Order: sequence, then C-alpha cells, then structure tokens
Amino acid sequence: MTTILEQYRNWQRDTRRHFIAPSGGARHHCHCCDTDYAGNFCPECGQRAGGKHLTWASVRQGVMDIWGVGSRSLPVTLWQLIWRPGYLIADYIGGRRQVSFPPVKMLVIVGLVVMLLVNCIESSPDVPMSNEGVTAAERYSDTLIDNATTWFGNHYDWTAIAIFSFLIVPTHVIFRHSPRCPRHTLPEGFFIQVFCATQVLMIYPLLMIDFGLESATLENTICFSMIALSVLRTYLQLFGYKLWGTIWRLTTTIVVALLMMIIALLLSYVVYMMWNHQLLSVKMANYVKMLIGAVVCAIILWCCDCINKRHAASR
Repeated sequence: MTTILEQYRNWQRDTRRHFIAPSGGARHHCHCCDTDYAGNFCPECGQRAGGKHLTWASVRQGVMDIWGVGSRSLPVTLWQLIWRPGYLIADYIGGRRQVSFPPVKMLVIVGLVVMLLVNCIESSPDVPMSNEGVTAAERYSDTLIDNATTWFGNHYDWTAIAIFSFLIVPTHVIFRHSPRCPRHTLPEGFFIQVFCATQVLMIYPLLMIDFGLESATLENTICFSMIALSVLRTYLQLFGYKLWGTIWRLTTTIVVALLMMIIALLLSYVVYMMWNHQLLSVKMANYVKMLIGAVVCAIILWCCDCINKRHAASR
C-alpha cells in the first residue's frame, strides 16, 4: 500500500496529459463542416465538440480570449509550475506542448500582474537627486542608467528573462549529460529559463513583504534563499541528478552566469567609453578583465563537461 507521499511523487513524475479531458469515445457532429467524428475536436475544421447553443461557459471563454488565456488553461499551468515545475518543463520540451499554456505569453501576463501587485505594495516616493557639481557627461550617463532602471522596473517579465538568459549556455553545457533530460538544445534551454523566470516572478510579491527583521542583509538572504530553493527544486525534477549533484552543478551554473553578466556589463561600459572618447588605457583594462572572465568561464565549463561525461559513461 502506497503512502500519500509516494502517491504525490508518482503524480509529479506522471508524464501523461494533465490538462486534457478524455473524450470517452462519443461520436459528435460538427455544425460547422457537417463532419461526424469521435473526440474533443473536429479533425476537419478544429471546432470544439459540443452543442450548437451558446452557454455561460461560451461567455467566459469569449471574455478570456480577449486576454489570450482562453485556449489553454493558464491557472492550471501555473498550478503545475508550483507543484511539479521540473516535470512540467520536461513535458513541454519533450513534445507535449499543447497541454501547457504558452510560456512566453505566460511570463508576460505574470509580469504584468506582479507589476500591479508591487506598485500596490510599494508606497515610498522617489527622492530626486541634486545635479550640482556634476559634469554634462556624468549627467548623460546618469540619465541613461535612470531610464534603463525605470524601464526594467516597469517590465518585470523582460527583466526576468534578461537575467535568466545568462543561465542558458551554462545550463546547456553543465546539464547536457543529465539522466532525465540529456542533450537539450539551446532553444529548449531558452524555454527552460522562461519557465524558471515565471516561477520566480510568482514568488516575487512574497519577497516584498516586510519580515520585521532589523538586518536588511538577513532579509535579502532569506529572499535569495527562497529564489535559489525554487530553482534548485526545478532543476532536481527536470534533470534527475541527486541532491548534491544538482547543488554543485547549479552553483557552478550560477557562478558562470554571474561572470558572463559581469563581462556583458564591462562590454557595455567599454562601448560607453568609446562613445564618449575616453582614455584608451581604461578601455584596454576592461578588455583584459573581459578576456580573463571569458577564459575562467571556458575553463569551468570544460571541467564540468568532463566530469559529466565520466558520470554519464558510468551509468
């Protein structure tokens, strides 16, 4: 007799279609193209099986279609993303895409909802900064930074995918020999990070809650730990490594992603310096930093790939 925990784990691992109701084998007549068929949809025109009369369910479907959430269930997909995120992602990149809400559209909708919630939670006004004693070039730089910060602050969806996009290449290299999801491609890695970004955005409003702690560092540590644990749980279910194997691989992935992010920031700073005709020595120093960072990333990825190849060969 299986326990409740075993039943829950079996449900998590179940790769059957969680969203599609069985047709029951009943025959239907399509009122659109006059085709007789068995199933939930007409094979000729794609119309859903059902009566020709409109119901209140048709009204609800029409209203939901305005926001693009009527064709596939957004709440069910979000619920699956909470309770079985790794298995949901494995279902999607494994070809069972029709049962899931489109991930990029889901990220945009969740980002919009999170932005509204955060704006309701935050009430502190912005304090204008004085520009006295600041040169024109510094004012121009501050304006660019302020505009970029404002734009990213108003677009949580694109901010999340911009940050998680740095995990695509490290995840592809470090986890490509995994037991459960081997040889995933870079486009599949993009959708993996879209799902992870959506999951983090769903818990982001909880991170805005004041825990009443005196130390801001402790609160930031708690918030970061919640995000790290959610991503760790997703990678555990998706790739199938053991706990410690997933921890060190994910930690290495994050370190490489941070190095890549630093390289991108240095590159943008170099472009800015070239645009403003600053000293060549400063630009050359940043080029050297980027080169060192790229070499470190390549060495880390190569070492992890060798370890994973030996691990895959021993299975």
